[in-house]
Amino acid sequence: MNLPMQEDERSIMREHIIFLGTQLEAERKSNQAKTDFLRRLLEREDLGWAVSDEVRSLAYYLLIDEAFRAKEAQDNAA
Repeated sequence: MNLPMQEDERSIMREHIIFLGTQLEAERKSNQAKTDFLRRLLEREDLGWAVSDEVRSLAYYLLIDEAFRAKEAQDNAA
């Protein structure tokens, strides 16, 4: 039983979609900044000399884990 949406319901849905899209974009930018920072930690010529091998190993692990989860999510979406 599909009832047509009223104009006020459409307006609320539109606002929700815009809000969620804005939040998604902000989260994407935040994740990209974190990824860029982790990559800089791995590069010895950038920040790499300033951090211990333990920190570099953790940064590498986080990047690999993130890439694995992204590929897994992409595979599940297909």
